[in-house]
Amino acid sequence: MPLSPRDLVTDNLELVSLPDIVVRINEMVEDPECTAVDIAEVIAEDAALTARLLKLVNSPFYNFPSQVDTISMAITIVGTRQLRDLAMAAAITGRFRHIPEGLASPDVFWQHNLACATAARIIARKCGLRNNEQLFVAGLLHDIGKLVMYLTQPELSRQVLELAKQPDADLDSLEHIAFGFDHAELGAELLRQWRLPKSLVMPTRWHHAPEKAGDFRTEAAAVHLANAIANTVAPCLSPDDDLPIELGVWQILGLDPAELDDLIRETGTQLPGIVAIIYEAA
Repeated sequence: MPLSPRDLVTDNLELVSLPDIVVRINEMVEDPECTAVDIAEVIAEDAALTARLLKLVNSPFYNFPSQVDTISMAITIVGTRQLRDLAMAAAITGRFRHIPEGLASPDVFWQHNLACATAARIIARKCGLRNNEQLFVAGLLHDIGKLVMYLTQPELSRQVLELAKQPDADLDSLEHIAFGFDHAELGAELLRQWRLPKSLVMPTRWHHAPEKAGDFRTEAAAVHLANAIANTVAPCLSPDDDLPIELGVWQILGLDPAELDDLIRETGTQLPGIVAIIYEAA
């Protein structure tokens, strides 16, 4: 019987579990009786996470006119769910720092995904989408299925990546042959197991085919475009990352292809600061 995405995730839950502090914050955000002070106290238990979040809200990422000194103040200004999303991004990049040898470098993996996250947030603002931070997380997690493959099936992943170096090779097809599914399906299943919302699951599942994302076509299109932008400002993670932008994406987002250069430029400007705060400081 072939392995399914659910089997691969559930058989390796300890290896690919969501950081405990994110689980706690998620539960508190969904609990109407929890206050911003309660959530701030939990975040404050993790000094490194607290420092990264305060650096982020005081950076050009937000460009607030005055200094934000406490997590409680950050929650008041940024919003509870938005800060939860940023905490998730910071905690996940800190949690998954090891990738078996001969696969992707952790630095390349997270630089690519942070570039996609940065571009997705910029696109969200450009399109007037709500919750820019959730699009940031969607961009960050779009390739999480590759990480699961690398961590749980390193030898099979090495074989796939070696075959993907051949001219005209299609990574998704190679993954289907080797695993029975591709990294987008696997990533979506992991996010479901993490009990994350559909607004994160669907862009991960359909970041290569956003028109199939149903009610979440806009979010998936933003991540698709952000992924293409990431490949111009950070190293490509694997051969499938160098795919052309689907033409329908521009119409879904209501953007003009002539805006691409500006999006690339702004992403390239913001990325080093975000990598320094979220990844290098972890």
